[in-house]
Amino acid sequence: MGKIKTIQNIVLLAISLICSFFILELGVRVISPPNIFHPILTLKPKVKMELDVNIAGISPKGVFSTNKWGMRGDEPPNDWKDYYTIVTIGGSTTQCFYLDDKKTWSYLLQDNLGKVKPKVWVGNGGLDGQTSRAHIVFMEYVVPRIKPDAVVILCGINDLTLSLDEDRRIHGYFQEKANWKRWIFAHSRLLQVLYIWKGIIFNDFFVVKTTGTKEFIPKPLNDPLTANPQDVRALAVSLDEYRKNIKEIIDIGKSLGVKMVFLTQPIIFEDTSYWKGVEGTVYWIKNNGHTLSAAAFYRMLDIFNKELIDVCRENNVLVYDLTSVIPHNDKYFYDTVHFTELGSRMVADKLAEFMFKSGLLNK
Repeated sequence: MGKIKTIQNIVLLAISLICSFFILELGVRVISPPNIFHPILTLKPKVKMELDVNIAGISPKGVFSTNKWGMRGDEPPNDWKDYYTIVTIGGSTTQCFYLDDKKTWSYLLQDNLGKVKPKVWVGNGGLDGQTSRAHIVFMEYVVPRIKPDAVVILCGINDLTLSLDEDRRIHGYFQEKANWKRWIFAHSRLLQVLYIWKGIIFNDFFVVKTTGTKEFIPKPLNDPLTANPQDVRALAVSLDEYRKNIKEIIDIGKSLGVKMVFLTQPIIFEDTSYWKGVEGTVYWIKNNGHTLSAAAFYRMLDIFNKELIDVCRENNVLVYDLTSVIPHNDKYFYDTVHFTELGSRMVADKLAEFMFKSGLLNK
């Protein structure tokens, strides 16, 4: 009899825990609605922040806001099918966080294209830190739902950093892995919120602020010889995955009938004697175990950019070598890879010119 009573108590406890979980889940969904597309894509709808910026090349005051889809830019037009619609995908170099809404290259691209083709809409889906792993998720979950005419993808730098951050490369964010844990995480807002708070409290997750001083300050190398390896390709251990992911993105785009343009990632560094004596780092990687010169870092990114060009050409997809047209100086970058307002304007101008010449906007 006692054994039956114990079993009953265990069953009752299990049912109570399950009910409590669902009550908490519903409560959290009311207070903090889930992402409308996928939890790994932190597209937060209707955000509005006043920017107070102290960065050379960027206006001190600005606005960061998002539309109903969590993208920067204008609200999607009601007469969607009458517009030529474009979504830009990428990491922080696409998001352009510290730039005012109307000074991001995505918004300026819309202005440029609109001068010739008035009904054009460009939504900025750039998300800080996202690699090609997340770009696949964007292509799988966002693009089929909103059905844009084209996507523009600026990628490479975050995939390169996977080569320098072994823990992130191997383990990634667990949401990126296609298993039962990812399924549960994708469907539970409670777990998503708890994960965020765990990261903030225990793992020092980066919390975005409305102010920033992120300029790149060159730091001389103590030992330039070891920081300038002959074969940087040997360090590019995430390159094979990058190639595979780009191919998968292309395949998804083709299956959806979406036109695609890939962009190589520009950088302030060059392969010159000056940059060979400067430390080549990006501030979002810590304790990576690799001390590279800025010139070596440039050559490593060049490998990823060339890989992107090769994959696109092999698969008959448009690719624009943006890095070849953006000058390597601090007029166009406020740090290693992020654009100033002048840099953002140049990206938009050069890209619009390329898109017109390629005939991309011909429906």
